[in-house]
Amino acid sequence: MKLKKPKEKALAFIAAKKQFDGAESLWFPVEKAAELFPKNTALRFLGKNINYKTLAEKVTQYASCLLKAGLCEGEAVTFALPNIPESVYLLYATQKAKLVTSPLHPLSTPEAVSAAMEKTGSRIVFALGDAAQKIAEKCKSAVVVAVSPANSLALKKLLFSLRSPLPKKGDNLITLSDFLKNPESTPLPKLVKKCPSKQKTSVLLQSGGTTGTPKVIGLSADSVNNLAKKGMGILGKNDVTACGMLSVLPVFHGFGLAMGVHAMLCHGGKNVLFPKFHRASAVREIRKGNVQFVIGVPRLYEALLSHPKFKGKALRSLVVSYVGGDFVPRTLLKEYNEHIEKFGGKSRLYEGYGLTETVTVCSVNTDSAHKDETVGKPLEGVEIRAFDFSEKIPRELPETEKGELGITGDTLMEEYLTDEKSTSEVFFSHNGKTYVRTGDCGYIDEDGFVHFVSRYKRIIKVKGIPVYPMEIEQLAITVEGVSAACAVPLPDKPESIVLFLEGTDETLGEKLKKLVREKISVYAEPTYVCLVKNFPVTNMTKTDTNALLKLYRDARKTE
Repeated sequence: MKLKKPKEKALAFIAAKKQFDGAESLWFPVEKAAELFPKNTALRFLGKNINYKTLAEKVTQYASCLLKAGLCEGEAVTFALPNIPESVYLLYATQKAKLVTSPLHPLSTPEAVSAAMEKTGSRIVFALGDAAQKIAEKCKSAVVVAVSPANSLALKKLLFSLRSPLPKKGDNLITLSDFLKNPESTPLPKLVKKCPSKQKTSVLLQSGGTTGTPKVIGLSADSVNNLAKKGMGILGKNDVTACGMLSVLPVFHGFGLAMGVHAMLCHGGKNVLFPKFHRASAVREIRKGNVQFVIGVPRLYEALLSHPKFKGKALRSLVVSYVGGDFVPRTLLKEYNEHIEKFGGKSRLYEGYGLTETVTVCSVNTDSAHKDETVGKPLEGVEIRAFDFSEKIPRELPETEKGELGITGDTLMEEYLTDEKSTSEVFFSHNGKTYVRTGDCGYIDEDGFVHFVSRYKRIIKVKGIPVYPMEIEQLAITVEGVSAACAVPLPDKPESIVLFLEGTDETLGEKLKKLVREKISVYAEPTYVCLVKNFPVTNMTKTDTNALLKLYRDARKTE
């Protein structure tokens, strides 16, 4: 019998998911991958490749410094960074040091950072140099470490530093370089309280919760690792050691954390990091063959399609792409898939569904199982059912009947931090299993595919009849001259629907009203149609409905 070569043995180990055996943190499976593939590229950042050996060394260095600085096991470490190598090092260093990882949006205001740190009891925050100064002024009772993306850029470091200089050091403000050189001198304040999380909570993510009220969601390492285990099944490729993921979504986002960064590193793959999405740079990496997988929000794909160099044989290197996180026009799926096919590529764009309470994606269309106008089938080990919650005991609904979706499986969250009431309300038991309520209306069809209808908070009641904004939006986007659509009720007149359109043709209003009345119902007909040049977006790159309503009110005032 011929013995397997070392690489073949390593790939067999990864394929069997052995790297997850006994995992107590997110770092454990990545460390195993680093041992198996030390020379493989783990991170690619602005043209520079960082291999697994270097990644492991950096994580070990950062973890040691965090402990030498005086942080205690179970404490929360905050960082508000985009996708740069330092954010990945901190993600895994906190895990290796048995600390709680608390990533925030890199554009969080000093007030938001302060509030988050107060809630988690965090004494230290890592932030970009240009934001660190303001955060330090607001967070007097914490130490702020100023990080420059230039740290990992070698020869480009000087030019980058000249464009974005670090702030001057202060009583509670130090640079990352000083922190790493002399962690014992970190001016860490006295520990007042440890992070009030449950014992299994390993990562804290900010979210709107299933009701839209801001929450801090506590995830266990097991939940995140369990999703990473399924990652290669989602991507449809067992060996990703020569593949790259376009990593644009930062780790403060569940999808960015689990699928954009963690899944690839657990399996020996490469993350092509982008601190901010730049379509020309993304297209360049795709054309160079560095990217095989893409995940992102709809606007990312719209930007790729609009770039003149997103074409040719280079697109054949793409394996699969996934979209979610916001309203997904069916026209976008069709346009992207036809564009790739035009150049001989086999990659397809699929829609999935998930929420931070289940780490992220819990159902998705794939090459092996997909169906139009659905969000795919539940992942392996995950069950999704529709329920009626009108009675004390939830009642499971039959196939095709709409209700609130409930999810059970091995990726459920642990808690809403410091909110026992909401935690108890979001969980429920059914047939001996623990489910989480989603706040989403949907149903399961006879083939097992999940249909997402609407967020319950978005459903509009017009004369007692439920109207689903997504139906209006999907119809509107099919009309020539409409590049985006968003249907929103007026807060003071909830039965009045404003349909916002990205477009300039003034005749679209009456055309859309008539179309909605004929194709959906008279109840769904918009009261007003408002044309907007470009939709405003939130920090999460979702359409900002509050900003749209302000534009509408301002326009009405001038009439």
